[in-house]
Amino acid sequence: MLKGSEPSNSTPAGAVKILWANGFFKENRTLNDVAKCIKTEWGHNFSSSDLSKALKKASFLIRKGRKHNFKHIQKTSFGSGRALSIADQLFSAEIVEKLNKNFTEELRDLRLNFGNSGTCTAFLLRKILEKLIYIVFAKNGIESKLDDKNRKGSLVGLEKMIDLASIEKISGLPLLTSATAKKIKGIKFLGDSSAHNPLVNVDMETILPQMPYIITAYKELLVQL
Repeated sequence: MLKGSEPSNSTPAGAVKILWANGFFKENRTLNDVAKCIKTEWGHNFSSSDLSKALKKASFLIRKGRKHNFKHIQKTSFGSGRALSIADQLFSAEIVEKLNKNFTEELRDLRLNFGNSGTCTAFLLRKILEKLIYIVFAKNGIESKLDDKNRKGSLVGLEKMIDLASIEKISGLPLLTSATAKKIKGIKFLGDSSAHNPLVNVDMETILPQMPYIITAYKELLVQL
């Protein structure tokens, strides 16, 4: 339940947030479902337009489907405030605008899974990191440094990529600082587990402590794009 500064059910946004806190959006809900519940709970008849806007702007919900037939389900539970805060940083304009051109599908999948599936999230964070390192090297004409000399036509593994990114400098600055390179190996491990170990599921609570480091790594690499 909500505590402290509780939103008012007298506004569409406030009512939607209270429903989310009460677990209403654990299942897919249509606009009509939400309107009916609000009418039953508090007697309010918000316009479809206002309620639709409130649902669209709710950062804690995922919207699926097509216009006039959208369904809404929680991105994270109310108790996952930390995940929501991190999601705001991960999907900030600073990061998304620069990634969007080359990472449209990855970002879409990450939005759907972040806060819901730790296994999928770990895999996607790892994939974006590996792809981003390669693109940054390629843009600066040094992608050949990522070639695996022992396997023709193959690239070195992600751990080696991270090490190379911390050594390689553009205009006197490393692509990744040594501190960041060291810290992000945790997400590399979780991504490997999610991709290659069928007996292991990665929990979101395990990923969250790693997020400040992976976000920092993305930002450092994006400087060179």
